[in-house]
Amino acid sequence: MDVAPRDLSQIANAMATIGQTEERFFASLARASVARCERFAVEEMLLLCSAFDKAGLVHVPLLEASAKLLRHQVSQVPGADLAKGLKSLATCCVRDLDLGKAVGEYLAEGPKGGLTSEEFCSLAWTFVTLGFYHDQMFRAVFKALEDAPSMPGDTLCQLYEIHLALKAFRDDYGKYELEDAAVQSLKAHYRKQRGGKLRDVKLDRSVEKVCKDIADSLQKVVSGSVSRQHQTELGMAVDIAVNKKGNKPIVFIEVDGSHSLMRTLDLNGASQISRVRGAVLLKRYLLQKHGFRIAAGHLNGDTPQVSLGY
Repeated sequence: MDVAPRDLSQIANAMATIGQTEERFFASLARASVARCERFAVEEMLLLCSAFDKAGLVHVPLLEASAKLLRHQVSQVPGADLAKGLKSLATCCVRDLDLGKAVGEYLAEGPKGGLTSEEFCSLAWTFVTLGFYHDQMFRAVFKALEDAPSMPGDTLCQLYEIHLALKAFRDDYGKYELEDAAVQSLKAHYRKQRGGKLRDVKLDRSVEKVCKDIADSLQKVVSGSVSRQHQTELGMAVDIAVNKKGNKPIVFIEVDGSHSLMRTLDLNGASQISRVRGAVLLKRYLLQKHGFRIAAGHLNGDTPQVSLGY
């Protein structure tokens, strides 16, 4: 409690960077930070939340304190910090409806606070991940990207996922929907970029073994084909795909591990329920909305637990 907020943030970041993520230490650090969150500058709180992200840990009261800090200073916070704060919330699926409303209204006319078009798109992606929708802000995002001379590959991928989410969950999207030619171009880029990353994916050894065992077992009992690290028609990757003859999907199977889960800390510092990362949840919701069946599970010791239907 006697350590300055900036030092607390830097200590947490340093510990996470070198892989020292002892849960009781981070829980104590989070409790001390929440107790005096009003003393933190925005950049100090964001650095602290970033350290927890890096450590794969979630402390909900800390994220709620971060959201409150941002909510009260939306128009004063640099645009880049606003995007970082929302990204931390989206990663852990912690929603603050009042913050979403305040940010949407603040950016309804376009990027402010030095926010670049790429950061604006990233911020909009956090909105769809958290289930926030502000049509005027999304229109402004599309306009800003349209005027941008060029866009990084990751920004194009985020724009494609924003389009899919708006089309799936927002009836009013038809009024400003991206043109079909633009969508097809984004989809082709997404499939290429995500396909390249798919080949480079390195799962935990235990998760990889479970995926192999599940695929081998399924292959013995289904008449179709079973593939691992499968790229779906939408371009998104899944751990296992079971297809009918003719390559029509029957079900996609996901096995959760450290690549898709974060550990939620309770008040005593013990990790309780694992929380699925926001990007992974968004992918699964979009696949399900497009009519694909999803089975997701996790390892409990050496035993996989899978629940059909997501």
